[in-house]
Amino acid sequence: MEDDDYVPVGDALSGLTVSPLPDGWTALGAIILVKCFDDEGRSSWAFRRTDGLNDEELLGALMVRTDLLRRELLDAYTDDDEEEG
Repeated sequence: MEDDDYVPVGDALSGLTVSPLPDGWTALGAIILVKCFDDEGRSSWAFRRTDGLNDEELLGALMVRTDLLRRELLDAYTDDDEEEG
């Protein structure tokens, strides 16, 4: 499939569900990291993004999400240490 061959997200990820956006919000684009089995049955990852996201938006969103996740993981780790000590 070419990079410009786009299908509706529901068609591409049939059977998967996500939590909905808050009431009144309108989806403009998405970054999608999909854990899947490849054609040989091995666990793998596929990365997709919707049409209309530029590279700067993509990088910014991934950096912010990475920083937030790093903070959550660090908080969980330090909370566990505090409970044990």
